[in-house]
Amino acid sequence: MPQDRYLSLKDHVYAHIANLINEGMLSEFEHISEQSIADALSVSRTPVREALMQLSDEGYLERVPRKGFVVRGFDESAAREVFEILGPLDGRAALLAAGRMSDNDIAQLSFLCNSMQLAINSGLYDRYDDLQREFHQTYVCKCGNSRLSNYIEELNRFFMKRAYLQEDPEILEANARKANKEHAHIVALFKKRDGSGLQKYIRDVHWSLDNAKYLSW
Repeated sequence: MPQDRYLSLKDHVYAHIANLINEGMLSEFEHISEQSIADALSVSRTPVREALMQLSDEGYLERVPRKGFVVRGFDESAAREVFEILGPLDGRAALLAAGRMSDNDIAQLSFLCNSMQLAINSGLYDRYDDLQREFHQTYVCKCGNSRLSNYIEELNRFFMKRAYLQEDPEILEANARKANKEHAHIVALFKKRDGSGLQKYIRDVHWSLDNAKYLSW
């Protein structure tokens, strides 16, 4: 049975609005009309407001007096703040996962890394974004600490696909190739089961503040 059958009405509205933002159909600082969303989904304004409040709490939206909710801008300064938190958390997750990852799990990481390279070569950066999120989630979900996994998932919501659509193509390609070289090194460290090396590399290199301007992993 499809998982979305179990979603509440508010969660369906949440997913719809988040998708509009991720796909660039709602741009930065654009006002979101509760009534328009309610009409589009044929629901009352109550689940729409609940979804907007959650999106605001999670950083997608900003509540502006007398204007309601607008799409929050996400600049380099905001990215640096998130990187400062996510680096240590993601590095810790990799450390904890190093001894829990099976050979098949590590093979999956390698497959995803190669798939990302193919996506970059083809200029499919939206696909690259999906793959790099799956790459990190592969080991985060193996860390054995559900609270840590949840914190990382919540922070990841700050990084939206629309960042990929706004960048200069040449800069985008260079940044993606650089990031994927780092992914390949992460795979190599997992093959060695080097937990401490993974923690340090992910925290200090992959999530370095210099990478914050790329708005991606």
